[in-house]
Amino acid sequence: MTGQDGNEGGSLRSVLREVYLLVDRRTLGLTRLLLGAYLVFDLFRRTPDWLDMFSDRGILPSHVGLFRPQSDNLTLFHAFSSPGELWVLWAIGLFAYLALFVGYRTKVAQIVSLLFVTAMNGRVLLIENGGYVIQNLLLLWTCFLPLGDRFSVDALRASMKQRREGTAAVLNERSPMDEPRRHEPLVTLAMLAILLQLSALYYFNVVHKTGPAWKDGTAVHYVLYNDRMATPFVPFVRDYLPTPLVVFLTKTTMFFEAALPLCLLTPIAVKWARRAVVFMMCTLHIAFGSTFTLGPFAWACCIFSTLMFRREDWQLAWDTMRRPHRARTVLVRETTPASLWTARLLARMDRFELLTFRAASDVEGLFEVEDARGARLRGGLAVADVVAALPLGPIFAWMIRLPLLRGFFAWLSATLASPGFSAWLGGTATPATGAVRPEPSSWLARVWRGTRSSLREGLVLLFLAAAVNQALVELWVARPLGVAQPEPLRSLSHKLRFLQGWFMFSPNPVMDDGIVICEAETVDGRTIDPFTGNPPHHDLGGSVQFNQIWQDYMNRIQLPGNSYYREALQNWLLRYHERTGDPNDRIVAAKVVWAHDLNPRLGKTESTNYEERDLLVFDTRTGQKNIPR
Repeated sequence: MTGQDGNEGGSLRSVLREVYLLVDRRTLGLTRLLLGAYLVFDLFRRTPDWLDMFSDRGILPSHVGLFRPQSDNLTLFHAFSSPGELWVLWAIGLFAYLALFVGYRTKVAQIVSLLFVTAMNGRVLLIENGGYVIQNLLLLWTCFLPLGDRFSVDALRASMKQRREGTAAVLNERSPMDEPRRHEPLVTLAMLAILLQLSALYYFNVVHKTGPAWKDGTAVHYVLYNDRMATPFVPFVRDYLPTPLVVFLTKTTMFFEAALPLCLLTPIAVKWARRAVVFMMCTLHIAFGSTFTLGPFAWACCIFSTLMFRREDWQLAWDTMRRPHRARTVLVRETTPASLWTARLLARMDRFELLTFRAASDVEGLFEVEDARGARLRGGLAVADVVAALPLGPIFAWMIRLPLLRGFFAWLSATLASPGFSAWLGGTATPATGAVRPEPSSWLARVWRGTRSSLREGLVLLFLAAAVNQALVELWVARPLGVAQPEPLRSLSHKLRFLQGWFMFSPNPVMDDGIVICEAETVDGRTIDPFTGNPPHHDLGGSVQFNQIWQDYMNRIQLPGNSYYREALQNWLLRYHERTGDPNDRIVAAKVVWAHDLNPRLGKTESTNYEERDLLVFDTRTGQKNIPR
């Protein structure tokens, strides 16, 4: 076992703390950046179907969901039903995600993002899959972590208030720029909850895969031939995969899922075990995300994996990325407030400590750069040279050197250093010093910090207890135990859909395929399928044109238990001409069918047992309507 300092030995308490409770705050900052970007992309993924899914002119209006709830969960989306209201809600979600990404008012952004995501995922359960649940849990558990302590606007603002440098020389003294706690690891039960959550995810997915397709290694074959879930490029390669490769991919999937809980929970060789976790999770889920339309599932798991980075990984990144030849001297005009403020900002971003600051009276613009040979760079070239010295800066520095951007940054530097802007900034700034402002040490401040920490840990324990209880009730292998579920714990798990049903592709993978096809007659006599806007095509291979949202909706609306919601589907079809803006597209009659077949057996490429089953038949001219149960 390894202790906190990476040495052999150590007390049991320190080992448990190091292995299961400790997380580097830089890891939290990285996770926040990736989480914010992921949520923004996920919001844009849903945007084309925003009104179809959530508005009262969509496939499941609010009043239908309220009259016949799909579950007992809560969702604030029921309060927003018109297109205008929903676009305002969309903008609120985007703002919260962007605030989370940059780390502005981070804790508020975390809470708002959690409520937004769970409400969005719980609005139409006909499109919910395991990925939506994983996304809910990702937002839940990270909500207990201070994701804004590093690499954030919040941390930057706190540092700028912590110490107000008045000279370039003071900027070269880096150590007291941040609050000491921001450089210390965080000890929290939330990390234990995350380790247990991920372990349960993979362990029970393996335990439930008891079908013959997983045992004989053919599962991947059947999944790849499921057009309902395949991404567009899969049909071009699946016919050419040799059987040994199919078996290898199946067995590798099982091995990764079985090995992940061991690597997550082992107290031995923790550094390499956690690195293995990151490798296996990202490999597994990037493969899933690129081949299957699983919604947010694959990418949420990849975000989860970043929480496994440890201090040793950050040191390795430091040693690998720090390049002494990028060291530069930044020349600052101390009498110009904008120039000094920019230098203070750069000093806080210079985590590799490659920048040295020096006062100069002849600086043009905000700052100039002097390289090791004494050559001076100005304008856009100076900006590019400084950016190249910052962490990950070389990725962006080359773009700034392009003529157009170089000219823009030269203009921006000159404008911000102009007398007018500097007079405004100098008139509002507090007199600068080199002193560090001590943290509040009053008994009230200490009590508040202790209370806040205790409240956080108590909530983690409460939600962890609810998660364990939900798993014992929901998981197939645990149902024979007959565990009761008290209403308070049930509410914590169900109201915002923090479920624990880990049996994806179990006991066998999906071995049949299906799609909803609509033969609709327009007022001018044409036959179209409103789902595609084209003539009906009775070929399940065409299902790859639908995204995860529509694929899951189609797969759920065909179930007998959801027949009540098909009348809302009829109303959505009748509004087809409103969506296209063409009066000739008004539908007067339609037949909606569920077309399905069996996936090809191993060694074959053609599906079998094609059948169609009526879901909805109506004719507005005669008043006929039939919704088979």
